[in-house]
Amino acid sequence: MGHCLNLIDMAHLDLVKTAHETYVKACATAGFEVLKNKGPDLAGRFLDHAVFGTLHRMRAEQGEEPFDTIRAFFIEGRPLYPEAGLRALDHVQICVRNPRKILGFFHVRDSKAVGRR
Repeated sequence: MGHCLNLIDMAHLDLVKTAHETYVKACATAGFEVLKNKGPDLAGRFLDHAVFGTLHRMRAEQGEEPFDTIRAFFIEGRPLYPEAGLRALDHVQICVRNPRKILGFFHVRDSKAVGRR
């Protein structure tokens, strides 16, 4: 995954937190309203988008290596069983910022088609 912003690593979460603080201060200085995430879906993640943009700009301004990829764990869905720590829709997502890191891809079979010939 190249140079990965691994949001499963606490140190990397601190980078995102610092970027948020920097974004909020920049908005206050410029007199802009801090963006907000809206709605339950990912299409309305305006604040998150601004924070990650700030993080990448901060790294560029400091001459730090840009991240090729970002990895995060998302907790979603109903618990698998009572008091479970896992949920039915938990998953890891990877965002590829540097397309040169994509070495190949495959198509996932349609689960309805499995077993049919």
